[in-house]
Order: sequence, then C-alpha cells, then structure tokens
Amino acid sequence: MKHVLTSIALLALASPAHADQPVTINFAAEIGGQPFACGTSYAGLGATDAAVEVTDYRMFVSAPALLRTDGSLQPIALDQDGKWQMGDVALLDFEDGSASCNGTGNADMNTSLRGTVPDGDYQGLAFTIAVPFDKNHVDPTTAPAPFNATSMFWNWRGGYRFLRIDMVPTDKAEDGPKGWFLHLGSTMCKSASKTESPSECANPNHMRLLFTGFDPESNLVVIDPAPVVAEADLRINAPETSPGCMSFPEDSDCLTVMGKLGLPYGDVPAGPQQLVSVR
Repeated sequence: MKHVLTSIALLALASPAHADQPVTINFAAEIGGQPFACGTSYAGLGATDAAVEVTDYRMFVSAPALLRTDGSLQPIALDQDGKWQMGDVALLDFEDGSASCNGTGNADMNTSLRGTVPDGDYQGLAFTIAVPFDKNHVDPTTAPAPFNATSMFWNWRGGYRFLRIDMVPTDKAEDGPKGWFLHLGSTMCKSASKTESPSECANPNHMRLLFTGFDPESNLVVIDPAPVVAEADLRINAPETSPGCMSFPEDSDCLTVMGKLGLPYGDVPAGPQQLVSVR
C-alpha cells in the first residue's frame, strides 16, 4: 500500500495543475459577402458600384486571446510552426498565387490561428490586426518567418503592412488607376531615414478587436473590405497619392475609409470598425 500511495503522489506531482487545450481560430476572406478567390470578379463595390479583381489578400494578427467568463483575457499560446506563427504574431494569407494573384502572391495559404489555452470556460475572442512596435521595424530580408514576407513590408521607418487587400477595377476608364489598394500600417514614424528604425509612430494604426459570444468550435472570423470602401470610388485615385488608401496622411481616398477600420484619420474621428465580423 505504501508503494501504491507513493506512486499516486508522484503521478500527482508530475501532472500539470491546469492542462492545456488546443484551439483553432478559423478565418474566411470575402469580397462583398462572396468567398474570395484569385481571378474572380466582384461587382457592385464602392460608391460607383465598381467591378474588381483582387491581386493580394493578407494580414498580420497579433496578441490573440480568448475571453473568459469572468471578463479577463487568456492569451492564446500560438504554435511556433516556423512558417506562419512566431511569438504572438501570425500571418494570414488568403491568396494562392494563381490567376490575378500571380504578381505578388504565392501558392501557400494560411487561414487559421493555432495554439493552446488552459482548460476553462471561454466566451469570446480578441486579437489585433498589427505587428507590435518592437517587431515592426526590422530588416525583413534577415528576419525569420513570417516576418520575412518582404511584399508585406514598406520600409524600416513604416514597418509592415498589417493589412494588404489589393483591388484592381476591371471596368475603369482607360486612364484610370492601376489599382485601388487597401493597406493598413503605421505612419508618421520618426527616424533619420527610411532604412532606420523609428523611435515612435504618431499613427500606430493598430486595430484591436473584441468579439463576445465567440466559440472557436462553431464560429468563423470573416474579413470583408466591401463595407470599408462603400463610400470610396474605386475607379479613380486622388492625384499624386498612393493607389487607393494606404493609411498615409492627407490622402482624400482615406477620408471615408479609415474611420470604418475603427481608426481616426486627421480630423475624421474613428467609427465602428466594419472590416471584421464573426458568424
């Protein structure tokens, strides 16, 4: 009996006090409520009901957490897979490099976050569309995956594009813009040059999101830029500015867009974000 009790005690000591449970957060990319696919044309977008094809569709997600029933947040410990997830940051890639996406895209895709949380009761999801400041201003040519995605990078001063959805109007005028791109990233970052890391950014442009009533086993996170660009004319571009809205100050193409990302823009206050929903 003494040996049995000793064995039980040793087993108890070896067992973790709180076992971890795996969790997967699934994401879906859509355009105007329709599933996104490279080479597909989507009609009725923006203020002039433009038709577009999409050439790139990716975003960085950081600090994912589940909401406990007591209102506290439990960070998701992401699996360190050496490709899509590192630390508390993940790159989601919805394009497959085919058809309209063969310019900047690639065949590999990633549409979920994978990790673990302690056993418990959860009732919601939180995450940020951004790369944290300490990881945002680096050299992507020497950084480990997923920070080696050079097509998601502006420069050391600005850092990464947190969100990249490149739309190309297929019914534009002959002299229309080459595309209407929705890029979110930090702006007005102080540094001596574009190849030096800044000390701060006046506009971090981090989208922190919280959804209550979210169950990873039954719910899906949906990304759709159509509501964000609903008041923008995708067939034109403000003169001498980047194509579409790339978060930079003093771009009239951003006036009706940034607020719908839940972010202030100049004198335009932040409104409810309309990019991400759950179902």
